Amino acid sequence: MRHRVGALQCLRILMCVGAGRYFGLQGLPFAIPIAQKRLPKDTAWEDDVVLFLDCDDCLYQNNWTTAEKLTDSIAAYTARLGVSKEEAFALYEEHGTALKGLLAEGILDENGAEVYLQDVHAIDLSDITPDPQLARLVGRLRKRPWIFTASTEEHVRRCIRRLKLSSKDLAGIIDTRLCRLETKHHPSSFNVAMQRAGVARPEHCLLCDDSLKNIRAAKRMGWRAVLVGYLSRGDGSPVQCEEADFHIGNSEMKGLRWSGL
Repeated sequence: MRHRVGALQCLRILMCVGAGRYFGLQGLPFAIPIAQKRLPKDTAWEDDVVLFLDCDDCLYQNNWTTAEKLTDSIAAYTARLGVSKEEAFALYEEHGTALKGLLAEGILDENGAEVYLQDVHAIDLSDITPDPQLARLVGRLRKRPWIFTASTEEHVRRCIRRLKLSSKDLAGIIDTRLCRLETKHHPSSFNVAMQRAGVARPEHCLLCDDSLKNIRAAKRMGWRAVLVGYLSRGDGSPVQCEEADFHIGNSEMKGLRWSGL
């Protein structure tokens, strides 16, 4: 199961926090608790809890192969605009995404942004392979999860097809267009996600994501959050995030860290 257990672990967490009955996960041989600690009984997990799963490097994992392809695709596109890879990275650092930077600097307009999104996501996804176990588990959920992504809906749907997940088992996709091209970690994006999912209280939201920025932003918004992945994409150094309620690996079952809510 190497490189495929990130999303599975996120679903298993529901068994640990008292939401398993709500999501209909009892009796599944692979839906077992990975920690014995449970949340206080007065938490609202069994009322209106909504699960939000990140797509890239969370719903699937392939050692960032797809992420590298996206990075290269963005670099190739910005180069055609006369923006070097270093300049594109500087725009990302300043504005949160390269696209936001291109818009802020007047290099792209709204129409150009749409062409950009379509072009940079037109990459080969053959490194994403079917995950029957994930498909079975998602299909058994009584409350369908949402995909909350910084990419496009089309990209997510392509990933879902590669994984052999059924779109009918998902509540929907919240993508960068719905978030008005804002960064995923911006408060407005979390507000969009809650509005789209019909959630009134932030503590009813559970985000599974591999991004430290997104996890910290989720916690600032009052969400509960699961950080997926022990190692940094950049240099392979250990990743730590005190803000996360849970921290799980994305390759092998290595346990669960609980911060106490």
